[in-house]
Amino acid sequence: MAIFEFSAGPTRKRIGFVRNAPPDEARTAFEQRGYDCYLLDDAALQVPGTIAVTDSVIISQQPEKPSHFKQDLEIFSDLLNYDCRLYLRYHPDLGSQALVLDTLSSLKLPPSGFDKSEIHRFSPEWFDPAIPLFAPFVHILGVDAQKPCAGWRRLANLIASNPADRPPNPDLAIDPRTAGAAGNNLAHERELLHLTNERELLLKRAFWNCSSIDLFPKTEGMSGVDAFEAFAHPDKNVVGNQAPYRCFVKLGPRVKVAREFEKYRTTALENVPFHLGPRLRADRCVLGRSQGLITCDYVVGAETLRDCIRDGRGVHVIGNLFNQTLISWRRAATEEPRPLHVFLIEHLRERSVIPVHRERLIESYGATKTLDELREVMAKGRPSQPVLVGVIHGDLHATNVLVRMNDAVIIDLERIAAGQPLLLDAASLEGGLFVDGFVGDRRSAEDVLDSIESLYTAEALAQDDHYCNPANRSAWFVDSVRQIRMQAGQMELQPYQYGWTLAAVLLKKACNPEHLPEDGEAGAAGSGKLSREDVRAMAFVLAERIILRLSEKSEISSS
Repeated sequence: MAIFEFSAGPTRKRIGFVRNAPPDEARTAFEQRGYDCYLLDDAALQVPGTIAVTDSVIISQQPEKPSHFKQDLEIFSDLLNYDCRLYLRYHPDLGSQALVLDTLSSLKLPPSGFDKSEIHRFSPEWFDPAIPLFAPFVHILGVDAQKPCAGWRRLANLIASNPADRPPNPDLAIDPRTAGAAGNNLAHERELLHLTNERELLLKRAFWNCSSIDLFPKTEGMSGVDAFEAFAHPDKNVVGNQAPYRCFVKLGPRVKVAREFEKYRTTALENVPFHLGPRLRADRCVLGRSQGLITCDYVVGAETLRDCIRDGRGVHVIGNLFNQTLISWRRAATEEPRPLHVFLIEHLRERSVIPVHRERLIESYGATKTLDELREVMAKGRPSQPVLVGVIHGDLHATNVLVRMNDAVIIDLERIAAGQPLLLDAASLEGGLFVDGFVGDRRSAEDVLDSIESLYTAEALAQDDHYCNPANRSAWFVDSVRQIRMQAGQMELQPYQYGWTLAAVLLKKACNPEHLPEDGEAGAAGSGKLSREDVRAMAFVLAERIILRLSEKSEISSS
C-alpha cells in the first residue's frame, strides 16, 4: 500500500452555513469531528482570514424559497478557487434535483453527487465524465427531513473524509516576465499573460511554501492552455542556498488541466521511461472554479524537435522516439478488425471544417475538392483491415517532442488515448513537421510543394527509401520523413494504411479553426516568408493529392 502521513485532523477547521445559523444537530455532528460551525454572511466574509480557515460551505435549499440557492451559488462559487468545498442540500420532495443540476450547468460549476443518468445536462466543453471528479466541487445531496440527525452525521463524515487542502499563500509574489516588456507595468504584464484573479489564487495554492515565483511564457502550443517556465523561490530551502525550483506550469480551463492530470497519473507515467517524460508534481497541481494548474519538473537542456530538425540535429531522435520512448505502447498493440477508414472518419469528426478565412488560400494553392468530397472518397475506399491499435500520444507534433542529446522526451499528454491506430502518432509527427517546419520559409508555396512532391506519390507511400539531393532546401524534411516512414512501416498491417492515415491528419491540421498567429515577419505583407496560414492551406493540398492518388490506386487494383 502507499505510504501515508498520520493526520492530526483537518487543517481548516471551520464550516460555514449560508443564510441560517447551523442547527444544533449539525453543530453537534461537526464538533464531534473537530470542526467549528459558524454563520457565513457578508460580515463574516469581511473578517480577514475567514476563508483561509474554512474547509467547506453548506448551502441549504429553503422550502419557502426553493430557487434562492442559485443566488447563493453565484455569491459563493468563487470560494472554490480557495479549495473551499461547497455542499448543496436540496429537498427531494420539491422535485428540485433537476432545478439544481440545471443551475450548476448554467453557472458551469463542477458537480458531484448527482445521478449519472443526468449527465446530459452538462456540456463536455467544461465537464468530462470520463475522468474522475477532482476537488474542489459542488456536491449535492438530498435532505432527509425524517432523519435530520442521521443526515447531518453523514454529511459531517463526508466532509471529514474529503478535507480541503492548504489555502492560498497571501504573501506569494508573482512576477510575470513578458518578452520585451521592460517598459510595461506589472498590471499590464499580468493582463498580457491572462493572470486573472482565479489564476493568481491557483498559483498561490500550488506554491504555498514559496516566497515568490517568476513566470516566463512559452508560446509554442495552441491547445488553449497557457504554458510557463517558472522559477519558484521556497521560503525555506532545504539545500541551504537561494537556488529556485525550476518547473513547468500550465494554466488553463479546468477540464483540460484535469484531463491531462489524469493522463499523467495513469497511462503516461506508467509506460514512459522516467527520463523521457516530465515528472508530474502532484503536490503542486490544483483546480479552481473554472481554471486549473498543473506543474511538472522542467526538462532542462532540451529543445523542440521543430527547432533542431532543420539543422539535421534531430533526425536520429525520431528513431529513439518510437524505439525507446514509446516502445512499450507499440509492444502492447493488438490487431483490430475494424476497417481503418472507420477510425479515420471518426478522427475527422463532423465538426471539423475548413475555416472561412482559409478557404480562398487553399483554392489558390491548387485544391480541387472540398473537405466533404475528400471525406466521401475516404469512406468509399477499399476497406483496410486489420489495424494495429494501442495507446497513442494523440498530439505528437513537432513541439511536443523535445530533443535532449540522443533522447526524445514527450510532453503535453492531455490527448493520450487507448485503442487507436498506432499510425496516427507517426502521421501526426510527419504532419507536425510540415506545418511547423516550413513556417518562415522564403520560397513560395508552389516551390515548397514541388520540392517534396516525390514523397506523396502512391509509390513513395509504399516504400521507405526516399532519396533527396542535399542541395534541395527541403532535404531536412525528406530525411525526417524517411525516418518516420521506416517506423510507420512496422505498424502497417495492409499496404497504404499509413498514406490514408497521413491524409486524415493533414486534413485535420488544415481544419484548425484559429486565425493562426505569425512568427515575427512571417506572413506579413511583402515579407516573402510562408505564414502559418499558408502552411495549413498547403497541408490540405497535400492531403488531397494523397487521397486522390491512393483512391486511383485502389480502383486499379480492384479492376
